[in-house]
Amino acid sequence: MQLAADYRSFIAWQCRLRKLAMREQGGRPSVGMSAGIHALAGGDEQGRISFLINRRNPADRTGEFRHIIRKTHDSREWIKYGLRILAELHYHETDQFESELSALFSDDSTIADALLEAGQCRLRFAEGSIEYEFDFDVRSMDRDDEYFQATYWHNHLFNPALPGQVRVLGFSPRL
Repeated sequence: MQLAADYRSFIAWQCRLRKLAMREQGGRPSVGMSAGIHALAGGDEQGRISFLINRRNPADRTGEFRHIIRKTHDSREWIKYGLRILAELHYHETDQFESELSALFSDDSTIADALLEAGQCRLRFAEGSIEYEFDFDVRSMDRDDEYFQATYWHNHLFNPALPGQVRVLGFSPRL
């Protein structure tokens, strides 16, 4: 899929934010890595969600994250090795990212229910003087979807208490 220039710029900006977060903030997400959720018609923000940008063919990286987590019970080690991978390798080739974003929700999330029922939303990302706003179609990902797995294991690196039962939603830009 050929991405619109604005969306390619958005993905490059997200990669820069994420590299900085990995290198300088111990992986803590910055405000620009989350988005305000709005109805397509506009209106007030209905909530905020942190998103992942997904590399194409995520199976190898997902396997690395899974291996790190299963190798030791020490979550500090998970973060240490996960940050190394993410800071040094993951976000450097901005053209290697899919257009679809993903987000992880608890199994009983009412906001996930509302997003799925609407089937679409507008997301506003902003940090400092930079702001991006796009409309997205929303879908539920199956557990065996490679992007569900990538989202789960990436989040698990930073959240050792992540429950086994979660939902992952995909957000495809309406370009």
